[in-house]
Amino acid sequence: MNKIIRVLKQEGLVFLFVRIVAKILRVDVGMQRVKTKAWTILKDRYNLVIAYGPFKGMMLSEDVWWSKGDLITQTLGIYEEHVLDKLIYFSNKGAKSFIDIGAADGYFAVGMAFSKAYPEVYAFEIDPKGQEYIKENATRNLCSDAVNVYGEANITSLKKLINKEFKSTLLIDIEGAEYDLLNNEMLSLLAGNYIICELHPWLINNGYELQKDLLERASQKFNLELIMRESYAPNLFPEFNDLSDEERLVAVGEGRAKNMQWLVLTPK
Repeated sequence: MNKIIRVLKQEGLVFLFVRIVAKILRVDVGMQRVKTKAWTILKDRYNLVIAYGPFKGMMLSEDVWWSKGDLITQTLGIYEEHVLDKLIYFSNKGAKSFIDIGAADGYFAVGMAFSKAYPEVYAFEIDPKGQEYIKENATRNLCSDAVNVYGEANITSLKKLINKEFKSTLLIDIEGAEYDLLNNEMLSLLAGNYIICELHPWLINNGYELQKDLLERASQKFNLELIMRESYAPNLFPEFNDLSDEERLVAVGEGRAKNMQWLVLTPK
């Protein structure tokens, strides 16, 4: 139900209806046809194993809970690459634990454990089905002992994980609930750590006002940076040489309804 509501807010009722009918009829339409074509190329070549990047060698699954459309960029190692680069950078700066809030299928949480980028990994996912997918993906990649899976993230649960003796990196992607989560008490608890938060102001009432307020409050305890996905670079991948210019661009798109922003908070 949460996925249907998200698509409805982002794409509208008409397009949602078209997608549902196409799924029932098992017909690919428009960009989905291109995505299927590109995915077939990668699946045949790599058999659900990530081919590039820090998570190279990690196994994926076509049995996806959150978004099957991400399998292309995940296989190529470029899914939210601008975010991944920051996460690895913070690890190299000395952050010891990775806390993924809104972990979905566990791509980042399992990836950090699989790559050993962080000694400690904690995945928060409020949906029980998502929690099971994270555990299955961790088991598939022989790192289940390193991935700790929890339900809701709140001030109580995070107090148990934040350690003043070393820094943590937090990744937050919770579809608009970030403005409630990052209240003043939470910002005080997390001060001194690294945070990357995907921003969704259009998904909630008064979202842009809440975002302005969040930036003002966070600036009192952190250095602020807003980042976006700046490059798609489909021509880096010879796997797609036989696709047209337009098809290559669609293949590496992440299906976002807007040009998204991520808030990056670093210790002052």
